[in-house]
Amino acid sequence: MNLKGKINFKGGVSMRVKHSFSKQHYSAASYFSNEAKKIENSNANLSKLDLSKHRTYITGTIFFAVAALEASINEFYLEVIDRNKNTLSSLNDTELSDLANIWKDVETKAILDKYQEALKSLGKKEFDRGRNPFQDTDSLITLRNALVHYKPEWDDETDVHKKIETRLHKKFSLNTFSKPKNLWFPHQCLGAGCARWSIDTIESFMSEFCKALGIVNRF
Repeated sequence: MNLKGKINFKGGVSMRVKHSFSKQHYSAASYFSNEAKKIENSNANLSKLDLSKHRTYITGTIFFAVAALEASINEFYLEVIDRNKNTLSSLNDTELSDLANIWKDVETKAILDKYQEALKSLGKKEFDRGRNPFQDTDSLITLRNALVHYKPEWDDETDVHKKIETRLHKKFSLNTFSKPKNLWFPHQCLGAGCARWSIDTIESFMSEFCKALGIVNRF
């Protein structure tokens, strides 16, 4: 098809762009989890570098899983303020206004509290803090925090690390490269099983949140 003619533009055109990153965090977490599993499934004699990569993939999964959860709820509120009908088409104008009005109050709250406040604002049932998926998600964030703010503990004087073991014991299969004599946290804990559990945990939490609000799953 051939077009002939001339188009003249007068004035200026401006365009605003806003980039979301939660799905990238989620993809990164999934990638690292899969890579960790590949290493554990390998029958090859692993070098120190391979084991270092394995540990990196596990911690990377945990970091990015929590980052995806936090970025997504921040993006959610800002999409509300922007009246983004592409992602929030099921929410009416009144609901969007109600959510937009609480953003400044919840912006500095803890990750899971931001989700709870969104549900509360719209009269939806909040997550039961004593049950899953809230409990596991809270435990995942606790694990992430313990790694980010890591403080070594003597094996016979564990405090924070023992509490993590109590919360996560039997939640997932242990690191296949660890030995029974190794400290549960971080050595036995940080394996492909933990990485997969991290992904499953945020997926379950997000699925329930989106279902409660009637919006498209954000992951």
